[in-house]
Amino acid sequence: MLSDSPASTTTYHLYTFYCSSCAARIRIATNLKRIPVISHYVNMQSDEHETEDYRELNPSASIPTLVVETSNGARGEPSKFSITQSVAILEYFEEVFPDSSPLLPPPSQPEARARVRELMYIITSDIFPPTNARIAQRVRGIRNSRDDQMSFARTIFNEGFTAYEKMLERYSKGKKYSAGDEVTLADVCLVPQVQQARFYGVVDLGQWPLLSGVIGRLEDLEAFRKAGWKYQGDTPEEHRVKEEQ
Repeated sequence: MLSDSPASTTTYHLYTFYCSSCAARIRIATNLKRIPVISHYVNMQSDEHETEDYRELNPSASIPTLVVETSNGARGEPSKFSITQSVAILEYFEEVFPDSSPLLPPPSQPEARARVRELMYIITSDIFPPTNARIAQRVRGIRNSRDDQMSFARTIFNEGFTAYEKMLERYSKGKKYSAGDEVTLADVCLVPQVQQARFYGVVDLGQWPLLSGVIGRLEDLEAFRKAGWKYQGDTPEEHRVKEEQ
């Protein structure tokens, strides 16, 4: 029997901040997969992520947070849940939208999937945590020196990108992107981290020629460009790049 009740609909709410590299990962993925999201801007410079209301949503007081809200039509109450870690959000979208710009090789290729995750975790586990602003500022607090903070971060970036370059030499030489000729989760995580590295003054990417080539090709893609920090709705006016009409 056909039901005359409206079909359920799902809405994605993304709590984001324009210069969060973790939020940029999600913006890239939703651009690639063409997933519509409603953006809610959280001003981390004003400590809005530390408020009691936001901590109710995300106990870690981190960015991003994804809230998935499903309307069950005329029958039943709407339901919603939140995901508070960027990698979990990326993998959730990959599972819900596996055929829309897939960012992992198919399950029939477990080794290829593992290679993507290897590269992704160099970024998300080895490079990002110690260079996160919270940690870098604590280093500055201990040593009471901005020079120490910047030097610490640059060391982590150099070590991580050197490892990434060696992985590219081993598995992806001659390929367009990190894990082959298609964009993957590794690429989605890589570019925001490179943008953060530039903030710390790690600008000589030429010392990693394969990595540099991958980055250049990725940054030419519209999905990556539009996810950049200069293009967001909460980017300060003096830094924002406006799209041509």
